[in-house]
Amino acid sequence: MEQTDEAVDTLTVADFLATTQFKKLSTNQQKYAKTILTDVLAARKTVDLNQGAWTSRQVAGTLAALPSLVDQPHVYYVAVVPVMTAYFEAQGYQVKSLVAALKEARPALVAKHAEAAQEEADYDEVVQQVKQWVQAMFEQPEVMNLTVADQHHFVTIVHTTAELMITGRKLAPKDWDVDTLSGIMFGPFTHLLDERDRVSGLFQLVPFALTTLFTYLEQTNQLTHAAALQDWVLKQHEALVTMYNPELEKFYEGLTEAMQQAGVDTQDHAAVDHFTQSYLRAHPAVSRELFTADRQLKRTKPVKQIKYSRKQRRRRRRKR
Repeated sequence: MEQTDEAVDTLTVADFLATTQFKKLSTNQQKYAKTILTDVLAARKTVDLNQGAWTSRQVAGTLAALPSLVDQPHVYYVAVVPVMTAYFEAQGYQVKSLVAALKEARPALVAKHAEAAQEEADYDEVVQQVKQWVQAMFEQPEVMNLTVADQHHFVTIVHTTAELMITGRKLAPKDWDVDTLSGIMFGPFTHLLDERDRVSGLFQLVPFALTTLFTYLEQTNQLTHAAALQDWVLKQHEALVTMYNPELEKFYEGLTEAMQQAGVDTQDHAAVDHFTQSYLRAHPAVSRELFTADRQLKRTKPVKQIKYSRKQRRRRRRKR
């Protein structure tokens, strides 16, 4: 039978911060100790496991609920088990079963956030790599002589394209090809931009920015299919500079929402095409307006699943 004792619950958070057990924790663990204890005690109450003294069942249930109740960085979750172990030990109680429950809960508690932390680290590595490319390209007169606004657009285009290819598609430059480039430019590229960047000036600069990027990567022996990619940019010049149309985007957002509500599998091209045609027939005025604008509706955009939040990406919005 599991041993319990009301003494386990008599130590307050403030009292714990003055104990020897707290002082033995690492710097990171001490940093998060107060927050962890406050969050864990609140989570225990939220999931209705705060009856009497702590038990191993209560520990398991509380820690299972914790990630859904608080938003904290990976290092916080790494510190949860040692902090709670010290907290239980500081009360002078035999806590073997509680510590065992803590350790059993740790893998699930940490794994999700370890994955997120690794994704963040990978993203930051890509950002730093692309910043180096940008710095090198700014040594070129044709880039250096751009207006301040166009320099900002140039940086945004290069970073967005590289992030989608490297982090989104998991492709190093040597593996970039025309099909993948076409997929991102006429797909998530526009939607990954901040609202303020969806302006004509940026899209007018897309062919130049892509050509400059591909030339630089070829010259530094990083790009395999440079000629094919540059040729594609040349042939798609008109489509690239006009690929953002507010009215068209509004239409696609409505179409996407309608597909979601209807439960359409956006990976099933036949189903998407069929639904799109039905949607156009049901909205003839919109259809006429879009065709009058000389835009192609054959390229149906899938539901937008953007990997990077715009909040996360604002850190890299610097020229140098």
